[in-house]
Amino acid sequence: MIREQGVRGSRRPPGQVTWIWRVGLIVAVLSGLVLNSGCDDRHVNTEHCAYWIWAGITPEDAPPDSDLLVFQGHFRFAGDSASFERGGLYPFPIKCQRLTLVYRLEGQKLQSPEVIERFLDDVKRWQRHPVAVSGIQLDFDSPTAKLPLYSSFLEEIRTILPSQFGLSVTGLGDWVLCADPSALRSIAGSVDEIVFQLYQGRQPLPDIGRYLAKLSDYPLPFRVGLLLSAEAPSRMKRLSSNPNYGGFVYFIQR
Repeated sequence: MIREQGVRGSRRPPGQVTWIWRVGLIVAVLSGLVLNSGCDDRHVNTEHCAYWIWAGITPEDAPPDSDLLVFQGHFRFAGDSASFERGGLYPFPIKCQRLTLVYRLEGQKLQSPEVIERFLDDVKRWQRHPVAVSGIQLDFDSPTAKLPLYSSFLEEIRTILPSQFGLSVTGLGDWVLCADPSALRSIAGSVDEIVFQLYQGRQPLPDIGRYLAKLSDYPLPFRVGLLLSAEAPSRMKRLSSNPNYGGFVYFIQR
C-alpha cells in the first residue's frame, strides 16, 4: 500500500519510480555506514576513531558502538602514601566496541601495585554487568626530562598487569618535539601505544603542524588525541602513511 501511494502521488512512470526507490535505498545504506563509522564527518572519517568519556560525559555523547576510553578516577601519590578519588562512570551495561579504563595519576613517586589493584577490582565490577574490559590507560603528565623515571614505573606496571590487558599511556606534545628518542623507545617497550594529546585545555596546541610533521615518521606505535569540538588539521592525512599510526582519540567536551 505504501509503495502504491508513492506511485500515485509522484505521477511518474513505474520504471522511473523503481529506479528512484533503488537509488534512495542505496543512499540510505551508505548514510548509515557513514554514521556508524565511529568518526564525526567534520573530521577525517577514514581513520579509526576512539573517544574519551571523562567526568560529566556519557557514552551517548559518542557514536554508537564506539571504542571508548572511560575515566575511572584519580590517583594522588605523596611520599609513600597514595589516595584514590573515584570519578567518571560507575560500571553499568554499556554498549561499545572496546572498553579501556583510564586513570589520572599525579605525584612524584608513582606506585604500581595500588594502580593495578584498583584496575583489576574495577574490571570485576564491569564484568558483573557483563562488560569486557580490554585494557588500561594511564594519564600522567611526566615532565619530558623525567621520562626515564616514568619508563621504569611503566616497566613495573607491565610486569604485574595480566597479559590479557593492553597498556596505553597519554603523552604530552612536548614529548613529540623534545623527548630523548631512547626514553620514548624505553616506554614503548612496556606499553602498546602512546596517545599524544595535541591540545591544551579547550584549544589545540599552537602551531600544531610542527607536531604532526614530527609524527609523520614517528617509529613507535601511537595515536593522536584531539578535541572533538575542533576541526582536524589538514596535515592529519599525512599520518596515514605511517604504519605506526593507529588513528584518533577524541576528547569530548560539553
